[in-house]
Amino acid sequence: MLLRKIIYLLLFIFCTWLAIATRTHSVWFHPFIREYGGDTIWAGMFLFFLRIFFAKIKAWKLALISFGLGVADEVLQLYHAPWIEAIRHTRLGGLMLGFGFLWSDIVCYAVGSLLAFIIDVLIEWFVRVNA
Repeated sequence: MLLRKIIYLLLFIFCTWLAIATRTHSVWFHPFIREYGGDTIWAGMFLFFLRIFFAKIKAWKLALISFGLGVADEVLQLYHAPWIEAIRHTRLGGLMLGFGFLWSDIVCYAVGSLLAFIIDVLIEWFVRVNA
């Protein structure tokens, strides 16, 4: 159990760094990755974060929760009250809440959740085989 939590924590940290890197060091990445990579990685990062705390929940359920939270975050970007705009204009608030609704981001969340689900299944298989 501890090994799994460590693996998911490391994946969460790596995905966080990589998602931020697609925005802050964009010259490192292909234009397609610059455009869509951050949101795709964000969904996977969130699934790994959930997996740290909810190890007994089926992977597909966590993938759906991760995707649903991504969609909720995207829909929230349609709301522009002054107080939430103030939060968005902080570095952390901008990274977490985003700035404008894009349908392509919802596709990115679906792809990221699916890829993280596949990685999760492979990790669970690897840990079970090597236990």
